[in-house]
Amino acid sequence: MLIGELAEKTGTTVRMLRYYDQHGLLKPKRTESRYRVYDEADVERVRSVRCLISSGLNVRLVRLVLAHALGEEVDLPADEAGCVPLLEMLQEELSSLEDRIAGLERSKTHLTRLVGDVEVILAKKRAAKHTSAEVHA
Repeated sequence: MLIGELAEKTGTTVRMLRYYDQHGLLKPKRTESRYRVYDEADVERVRSVRCLISSGLNVRLVRLVLAHALGEEVDLPADEAGCVPLLEMLQEELSSLEDRIAGLERSKTHLTRLVGDVEVILAKKRAAKHTSAEVHA
């Protein structure tokens, strides 16, 4: 499929797909005329990229997490001097993500309670309307 089809299937823009390609998040095949060509696996990859980015990860971390998750070769530092800052950054991101998840869980609890309250109000209104219609009949 061509880039426009991928954009349509994933709900993203062609411009964003080019950005993902430019930053190594997508690796499309190219035709002889240099058109990008994608397959069904790229649909899921774009969805994963969008999910990781929307969770607050930067492009560098998205590339690293995605490659690791998909069993691709990951360029990790071989020495302690490189691993320690990477580990600290990953731990910070994980902590930040856990905080956002906790906030989302609180929001979900409040929203669920509100939905339930509105459903009770609607049920009472419908019951009252039904009872009123029976009385007038």
